[in-house]
Amino acid sequence: MAGKLTKEHMNLLEGMIGCGPKSFKLLYSITRDGCSAAEFHRKCDNQGPTVTVLLNPQGSVYGGYAGINWKSTGGFTMDDTAFIFQLVFSGIRVVNIFRPKDASKALYFGCNRSAWFGNPDFEPFLNTISVNKDGTFSLNGRLTLGTCYNSNNVSNDAIHNGSMVVTELEVYAVSADDTRTSTPKQTTWRKTPALNEEYISKIAEELASITPPRGSGITDFRLLLVGPVGAGKSSFINTVMSPFADRIINKAAVGTSSQNVTRKYITYPVRKTGGSCLNFRLCDTPGIGDHSGMDAVNINFLLDGHVHSSFEFSYSRHISAKTPGFVHRPSLAEEAHCVGIVLDSSTIHDLPAVTMTLLNELKNLALEKEVKAVVDQVSEALGIPPNHVFPVKNYHSEMETEVAVHGLVLIALRKMLFIALDALEERTSANEEGQEANADVTESDTA
Repeated sequence: MAGKLTKEHMNLLEGMIGCGPKSFKLLYSITRDGCSAAEFHRKCDNQGPTVTVLLNPQGSVYGGYAGINWKSTGGFTMDDTAFIFQLVFSGIRVVNIFRPKDASKALYFGCNRSAWFGNPDFEPFLNTISVNKDGTFSLNGRLTLGTCYNSNNVSNDAIHNGSMVVTELEVYAVSADDTRTSTPKQTTWRKTPALNEEYISKIAEELASITPPRGSGITDFRLLLVGPVGAGKSSFINTVMSPFADRIINKAAVGTSSQNVTRKYITYPVRKTGGSCLNFRLCDTPGIGDHSGMDAVNINFLLDGHVHSSFEFSYSRHISAKTPGFVHRPSLAEEAHCVGIVLDSSTIHDLPAVTMTLLNELKNLALEKEVKAVVDQVSEALGIPPNHVFPVKNYHSEMETEVAVHGLVLIALRKMLFIALDALEERTSANEEGQEANADVTESDTA
């Protein structure tokens, strides 16, 4: 039986544990082995470091890491390497690690207890739990961070959705594995330049020199970013700004909530270290979700330039010509010149059908107006060429800038600017030809 822990989850846990690549061997599963403390200890005791992972019906993934052997007796036990973690909340990637503040009570060993962390900060279940008719398990444990583990100001409900009902609980043995690497090289599927300081400087200069075509009447490209709630649009904007400022930028508000942090349509100019602006703006939008107001009607107005900067969307009403601030005759400069769809690679498998439908509608609207497996999947799902799909990493927990992060995001940005440039040149050329044709007709009529 294969476990539910994905490669993405393993990579995240590997980074939290530290000390290099790890292998994860499934020891225990409540759907396979039954939800019993006795069975937990029979399969998991004396197996070395382990990860206990819980998955619930809301799509959240969380658990705990023990750096020493589980045992059936012994009471509170010291483990300064233990931690509680969060990987996904309600289907959205939300990564948190909660370290002990009292490592002397990091773990508890008892024959009628499952994996017990703290006093207890996290205890999945005790004794035996029967399976529900729908295949779930109503665990009799609890999650109450803050006693022996730091809560990081994250509420318990924001980790387990306020419920201990789970679809699965698994325990994996964790061991060093030099054959497994958490970040496979991308050069095996797409030719990528060496991401070093020299290349970053070169591509940054190239992007700074790109200007809108002459005769277009615009001073900067408008690059519109859309995507599901929590996909990382605002983080992408901050990441794009960072190479030009030589520091990590945090202008666009980001968060880990399952609800929108971005409520408004906001355009961000990108500035160089000296303060001068480049010739493009990054346009942030609310995430596509149940209560964001980002539906096909409102997005259509947004693409056409009818929506002013700082406009706040409402899910209860559509934009119309009567909406305050509605731009009735938008200029070419106010339209979206390129649309970037931002997706979280770890949740692309789980996007709701309604979200995928809207993203495809958006793609069609935009076309009317002008990591390999994941890239292929996004390409197939949205019907766009693979060379229009760019994996990037946003700044999240880093304190300093990183060359690799800069390189990937600048390559994606360059593609967006070239697409915008091509579209505007075509529009400008068509307008000029139309004006010449009108002039010819007028001259002929007066001859």
